[in-house]
Amino acid sequence: MKRLILYIFFMMFVLNLSPKSIVHSKHNLSATGTGDIKASGTNMICMFCHTTHVPGNSKGPLWNREKSNIEYILYESSTLYSTIDQPDGATKLCLSCHDGNIAMGQILKGPRNISVKNTDGGRLPQNRHSNLGRNISDDHPVSFDSSHAVSAKSELKHPHSGDPVSYDGSGKIQCTSCHDPHEDVFPKFLVKTILNGDLCKTCHDFNGYSGISTHDVSTASWNGMGKNPWPYSDSSSVMENSCQNCHHPHNAAGKERLLSSRADSQVCLVCHNGNTGSDIKSEIEKIFSHKVGNFNNIHDPEENILSASIHTQCVDCHDPHKANSSKAAPPYLNGRLKGASGMTIGGSIVSEAQYEYEVCLKCHGQERYNNSDLVRMNQNPDLRVAFQPSNSSFHPVASQGNGNYVPSLRNKWNSSSRMYCTNCHNSNNSRKNGGTGLDGPHGSTHEYILERKYIVAPSMLYQQSNYDLCWKCHRPEIVMSENFSIFKYHKKHIDEENTPCSVCHDPHGSQRNPGLINFDTSTVFPNLNSELKFEIIGNKGYCSLQCHGEDHSPKDYER
Repeated sequence: MKRLILYIFFMMFVLNLSPKSIVHSKHNLSATGTGDIKASGTNMICMFCHTTHVPGNSKGPLWNREKSNIEYILYESSTLYSTIDQPDGATKLCLSCHDGNIAMGQILKGPRNISVKNTDGGRLPQNRHSNLGRNISDDHPVSFDSSHAVSAKSELKHPHSGDPVSYDGSGKIQCTSCHDPHEDVFPKFLVKTILNGDLCKTCHDFNGYSGISTHDVSTASWNGMGKNPWPYSDSSSVMENSCQNCHHPHNAAGKERLLSSRADSQVCLVCHNGNTGSDIKSEIEKIFSHKVGNFNNIHDPEENILSASIHTQCVDCHDPHKANSSKAAPPYLNGRLKGASGMTIGGSIVSEAQYEYEVCLKCHGQERYNNSDLVRMNQNPDLRVAFQPSNSSFHPVASQGNGNYVPSLRNKWNSSSRMYCTNCHNSNNSRKNGGTGLDGPHGSTHEYILERKYIVAPSMLYQQSNYDLCWKCHRPEIVMSENFSIFKYHKKHIDEENTPCSVCHDPHGSQRNPGLINFDTSTVFPNLNSELKFEIIGNKGYCSLQCHGEDHSPKDYER
């Protein structure tokens, strides 16, 4: 007993020396505590959790509280690879206060029902972030053995020997794996700093994230406008917040994967509204855009691309753990798309796309996503079909073009060039287009999310600006020339008869005809012989059709 008393006095002396000990923390519920929740009638600190002995009490470590006998609603997710049971061990003891079920002054030995100020009938107030309640499905899972998950997913790992993050005696993750209830050295009693995601990275190890991903290295900070993107953090930059930019370990609004918002898109847009990160919000609010706000909570990381409900979400194209600022040349994807899944030109699903067009084909390579209002002579059910290298002609997205004579190309292009989908589908004020906005098909003032103007409506008076998208790569003085154009009647059709480029040309590809010839059947009809076709015989092209009030049965021209 003498030794125990000496030990107690020694520990009290040591605790009082440390400014970060329980004595100077919110866990000191005695009248000497520094928090606003504290007792008014006792200076005893340890008894709110511990006692020297309670007959028949086998709960360690010398526990002085009843365990909550409620059944908790547990965390669930399609990306959870462990079996979680009801809380046990140290977690059960922590929850005796933090689930708001038992009065904080209700102890087994000592003064009974100690009055504690600023509580809800002695219980932790419900509006406190630290009150986890019975529903812990919005909190990091606890009381489980992670061995199976670590074996199943390469992005998970065990803490190394001697790390402050550790398992309990049964090899389980508990509240005490991340929190030390006796020392508040790091905020919220964490066992190590959460700055730069250090705590999270102990167990979560995403390839391409640490020191590489923009979300781990960006020094961007909140400008103070609009909603605070980090309401529960004292850190001031994207880099410092790291994992906390998107995830909340407790009381997460988006329960699955502990996201910071219930709406998928808002997880990204709370920063990407121009107040912290790049302004994507303004782009997707344009009339023509990928409407991510229309499809919240539909995307799932484990979804089957071919059968999942039609949707478009930020994470369909961007992997927030791997996205970075690295550059690339066509057809390779740049760092912003790094880690995104895709579909090959052959129709195979790949977990990580290699080429930009594979990310696009993930949706646009499926017929059910094809919402074009133009019906073609030879209809392409999806863009994967339109870009096939075996087609007669195509824009060189999935492979090098098969035409050797394209006299109208501007100097930066030639017949062996490759191009991105985003050379055409891009923000109208993108940097690539000479503006100050973002690159990428987030939104545009032009139909089909096009970077520049491209008119498809027939009978509109010709203006060169109406086809700015075409003239980005092709020289109008060549296309409209009777002497140098591969089709000398371009000027007659486009300028004199106000025929849009889209009436004759399919901008993605034509399975059967060179020169992207694939007539729009709302304007071009079968001729009087019921023929609708284009063919090349020798050095001449032959059009069999009916258009602008004239019958071609057929009409030919020299190439």
